[in-house]
Amino acid sequence: MILSTMRNLTGSYALRPIALFATLVVLGCGGESGQAQSSDPPVTSSDAIQDAPYDNSQEMFDLSELGIDEGSLMTFAIGVVDFSDFGCIFCATFHVSDYPVLYDEFVSSGDILWKYVPISIGGFPNGDLAGVTGICADELGRAEAFARMRDHLFENRDEWLGATPSDAPGIFISYAESLGLDLAAFRACFEGAAAADRLDRNNQMAQQVGVTATPTFIVQGTPVRGAPPLADFQQALRRLIDQVRSEPPTSAPD
Repeated sequence: MILSTMRNLTGSYALRPIALFATLVVLGCGGESGQAQSSDPPVTSSDAIQDAPYDNSQEMFDLSELGIDEGSLMTFAIGVVDFSDFGCIFCATFHVSDYPVLYDEFVSSGDILWKYVPISIGGFPNGDLAGVTGICADELGRAEAFARMRDHLFENRDEWLGATPSDAPGIFISYAESLGLDLAAFRACFEGAAAADRLDRNNQMAQQVGVTATPTFIVQGTPVRGAPPLADFQQALRRLIDQVRSEPPTSAPD
């Protein structure tokens, strides 16, 4: 079981292993080929959320410095870390179709703090540049600009996936222009080393926590590999939020 301190994400919060989505088979993009694969191991069913005592012998991963946060730091009940590759069709489908529904119900309401971590470990053409593009949007305009760029990259993935190495940079720069970002600042970020280094750190952490398919969600310390059906995801999140809100606050272990 993967655990995360997520110290800046969740503050002083004791994360516990939980079982989520126990019988579902979900799909994701896996390996270096970017091919679809079933999630492995299978994830749990939305009707099987169970408590388990906190086990501090498990390896801890601090994900607080990664990604882009959406939601309220003041009111959230649970944190979701979303490792996603812009080249992955399952990531695109989830974020175009399902995430807006989850956002409206859980993120904008203040129940979930959603941390999106762009990665590029799937071997997709121009995947590294897509990741850097998203990160640069965040650097220039923070979460709002990143969210707009994220949607744009997913909606136009066929274009940049099919671009030649010589044409791809111009395509990504045109996306920044279409979204009204400062082009000079975007070019400096896109062509510099800082955003690429940030993407590399994301990739390294994804590999350390065992991301083998995208999207992979870490829900209160529990990995869910692949995108579950929307209704099941909603049901599980509702039950987990209710469970967390009904418990007294605890402190994260040292």
